[in-house]
Amino acid sequence: MQDSMPTPAPDWRQYTTDAAWLPYAYDAREDTLVFAHLPRDVQRRAVFLDPRFLARAPKSDPAPLAALPAHDIRERAGKLHFIFHTGFCCSTLLTRALDIPGVSMGVKEPSVLVSFAQHFGTGRRSPGALSALGVTLDLLSRPLEPGETQIVKPSVTVNHAIPALLHLRPDAKALVLYSSLDAFIRAIARRGLDGREFARLVYKHCALAIPLDDAELTPEELVLQTDLQIAARVWLMQISFIAKVATHFGPARVRILNGDALLADRNAALDRLARFFRLPLNAAQIATIVDGPVFRQHSKHQGLAFDAAAHHAQHHEAGVRHLDELNAIRGWAHALARRIGAPLTLPDSLMDNETAPEPTH
Repeated sequence: MQDSMPTPAPDWRQYTTDAAWLPYAYDAREDTLVFAHLPRDVQRRAVFLDPRFLARAPKSDPAPLAALPAHDIRERAGKLHFIFHTGFCCSTLLTRALDIPGVSMGVKEPSVLVSFAQHFGTGRRSPGALSALGVTLDLLSRPLEPGETQIVKPSVTVNHAIPALLHLRPDAKALVLYSSLDAFIRAIARRGLDGREFARLVYKHCALAIPLDDAELTPEELVLQTDLQIAARVWLMQISFIAKVATHFGPARVRILNGDALLADRNAALDRLARFFRLPLNAAQIATIVDGPVFRQHSKHQGLAFDAAAHHAQHHEAGVRHLDELNAIRGWAHALARRIGAPLTLPDSLMDNETAPEPTH
């Protein structure tokens, strides 16, 4: 009999050296990463970097974290910042606006971070998961072009992991975009069944990790909550948690902005964000972005005309159609917030003159 030849070990370096190969999914049980080939043009066309929109993207075999070249990953890691959000606050629009070749790239809701958030949100713990998340952030930070800053917008279901993300990348800053309570529940109502299912999905992710201090509510009472009551709870959970995150990390690392404030003065918001993230953008470049196609198209239906006026018209129509239900939920949520001491608004600290750093040109 002939001796069988040993199978050569896979060479994972093509996935760690080419920034177009993004980490796509993490398996905590096996401590492996799957990569997907997502060059800039593919990322631009995809609404989000998740399986719903990337089914046809080339993908790697599962790569053991222990087999990845750690030194190469550290050497290629670049500048990284985050845009976190509550949902329905123009975060996808802003992330698309930060796709500026040579300056920055907006990475829209990479599914790999959902993999980690789902793992950290359960009772199970894998000894390698936190280290794997650090490696994943370094991989996400690799620039597509030399000198670019990667700006990652995670899914709303990742919000409970914000402290871990900022701890693992102490050089990273974060903008948190949020919608008002009224805007959030209107958006849920306007989307019908899809919106109401979304609210319950986010509640599932938040309830154990960042619950409200609401000891009066029993499990039996929770079952009787309406879809919009659940949506209001989701909003209060997120706002309460974001307020604590902003206080803990301080304005040097975390700033906040209401989505309506972004639409009201896009030039000023982009200017402040460029200063905060230290992106080399001048007033003329910002004006070109604001007057360009990104702010004239629907962020999730590219090519469909959509602007601030259409956004406000949509918001108004939802308020009229669901008037009675929205009024009831709004009053209920305000009473709940008062009872548990939850905030109903956050400061737009991105626009704070006293703490805005100078831009880097």
